[in-house]
Amino acid sequence: MAVHSERKEKDKHLNKLMISLALALTLTLGSTSLAAQAEAPQDLPDNVPALLGMANSAYLAKDHLKYRSVLERLHTLRPYNSEYMYQLVIAHAVLDEKPEAYALMLTMQRQGLNYDFSELESTRSIRDTEVFNYVNDLMKMAASPMGESEKVFTLPETVAIPEALAWDESRQKFLIGTIAGGSIFAVGREGQVKELLSANEENGLWAIFDIKVDQARDRLWVSSAAIPAFSGFDPADKGRSALFEFNLESLELIRRYPVPVDGRSHILASMAFAANGDIYLADRALPIIYKKAADEQKLNAMLATRDMVSMRGIAVQPDGRIIYVADREMGILIIDTEGERAGRLAVPETLNIGGIDGLYLWENHLIMIQNGIKPQRVMR
Repeated sequence: MAVHSERKEKDKHLNKLMISLALALTLTLGSTSLAAQAEAPQDLPDNVPALLGMANSAYLAKDHLKYRSVLERLHTLRPYNSEYMYQLVIAHAVLDEKPEAYALMLTMQRQGLNYDFSELESTRSIRDTEVFNYVNDLMKMAASPMGESEKVFTLPETVAIPEALAWDESRQKFLIGTIAGGSIFAVGREGQVKELLSANEENGLWAIFDIKVDQARDRLWVSSAAIPAFSGFDPADKGRSALFEFNLESLELIRRYPVPVDGRSHILASMAFAANGDIYLADRALPIIYKKAADEQKLNAMLATRDMVSMRGIAVQPDGRIIYVADREMGILIIDTEGERAGRLAVPETLNIGGIDGLYLWENHLIMIQNGIKPQRVMR
């Protein structure tokens, strides 16, 4: 009870601080900040690599106004990128823009992000205030583990660069796919490891990105791509990628489904199943979703979008009507397969859905594995 009472008092105190912050923002944004913005360059591109180069040049030249303006543009283009938010707070601090720095810190804190601005020389101007100390302390606390978890097993070092994970009910084992060796290992609940198959000239596998077990149809599906991290990488194969169909019991290769040749590099990665056997795959190299229909023996590009830049996890409703695709920079794309339309998932400002690597559908909930933000976390 004492802990809850203490938290309530802190919450009341924070509310008072936020009211003070709101007043400070109202008074300050009309004068100092707008004047500073007027002095800053506005002709900035929408090209992220170009902006990053400009930010680096401005930082080295100590052109703080341009540095802040470039980071504001980056934050607008990539609102879930917590590193851009972090650097933008620093840019505001260097310019002694306290209200803007505090407002962004508060947004980051409400999103559960973990950063500490208290030990940076560049943030000296915004430190040692009630608002800064309270919000910064809460951000540091975000690194503390929440909820409960338990270790299932530990993989030996011989399982190099594990990327894919699936449960095989028929074997009562986990299946682990690796990038380095293009191998699939069966792992028991006690951690016993046995290699089931690996890349060779006969099966044509490369680095393994995802594994799906189709128990009902006795199939093992594997997405694979030729990348330099694969130990058997041949430069002549660079950019090639395919879906592989194996017999689940015998592990005999049944068929490969290569990405249609278009002269560009592809990395078929995360897969999702519909109940009818249709398979959907996200391309990491290009913002394309492929479909392998249950009654067809080829891959078809079903959607390409400029709204996504780094697609990772994918999940599908059992009836195949709605597909969810996670992008590490842009959030979550929702695809309505019947209505043939797509759009980004709208979320409140308090939810950061950047840095998602894995996306799963469980009992009508989306499970997000975020390893591209601080702290790394799993959210439902």
